Amino acid sequence: MNSPKIFSGSANPKLAQEIARKSKIPLGQIDIGRFSDTEIDVWVKDEVNNSDVFIVQSNSAPVNDHIIELALIADAVKRSGAHKITAVIPYFGYSRKEKQSRPGEPISAKVVADLITASGVNKVICLDLHADAIVGFFNVPVIYLSALEVLAKSLQQEKFKNPIVVSPDVGGVKRARNFAAILNAPLAVIEKHRQVAQRDKIEVLSISGEVTGDTAIIIDDVISTGGTIIESARALKQKGVKKVIVCATHAVFAGNAKENLSRSPIDKIFITATIAQDINSPKIERVSVAGLIADCLKKEI
Repeated sequence: MNSPKIFSGSANPKLAQEIARKSKIPLGQIDIGRFSDTEIDVWVKDEVNNSDVFIVQSNSAPVNDHIIELALIADAVKRSGAHKITAVIPYFGYSRKEKQSRPGEPISAKVVADLITASGVNKVICLDLHADAIVGFFNVPVIYLSALEVLAKSLQQEKFKNPIVVSPDVGGVKRARNFAAILNAPLAVIEKHRQVAQRDKIEVLSISGEVTGDTAIIIDDVISTGGTIIESARALKQKGVKKVIVCATHAVFAGNAKENLSRSPIDKIFITATIAQDINSPKIERVSVAGLIADCLKKEI
């Protein structure tokens, strides 16, 4: 068996470099280019025959390009004789479409999982999926990591007064309950209605649980446009909460999300670095998950 190697797609090379440094697994050389018609071209320069290969690639924007990149890199190392190929997908795109909301819709997360598996991947490592059911969409073993402990550690250093953990929707109750247990804090839930005709637009209906404490901590897996989080923060402030803190694993920050979040009633936002982002807002603090992923990779070799 030859020594293992990490290869990075173009989605988040800084995260891949940090994972390589912390895991002490060398970062391989790869060339990713484009033909004149925008087709992606991949060349794995390093020898990978009989090696365990880890491909680090978040399915962030441009989502479709990064998914295809991942598949092409996997096929390239498979054809070069890699012993085992593990796709490290810190952010799994299309995860919000894990079921049909209405007839005529695809189950997009299953389609993407099938594509990745078909490219030659033998194992998948992912972080805080939008729905646990997605693990079952892969026909290969999946290691499912969570950033809750990492985010909780950052919160505990801040020593917020009388915190209460809030789930921004009913679907996130399990995540919020686990987070509340780590922080030893009570739990509240916001019930909302999403308007199907207007994607990402929500209406807060009611809040279940006592939220008159000093600090409300909203925990979610993804911040996309920020609409859900901002409306939730407004509702909490109207209930008498003094501070609203937001924690989320994946900072998609689509459109004007960063600007809208900076102007919102939210006091501070903790995100992880699963998605490469230029962050200039004093409200937003990035938390590293490289150590969490690196520890997992070391157990796999």
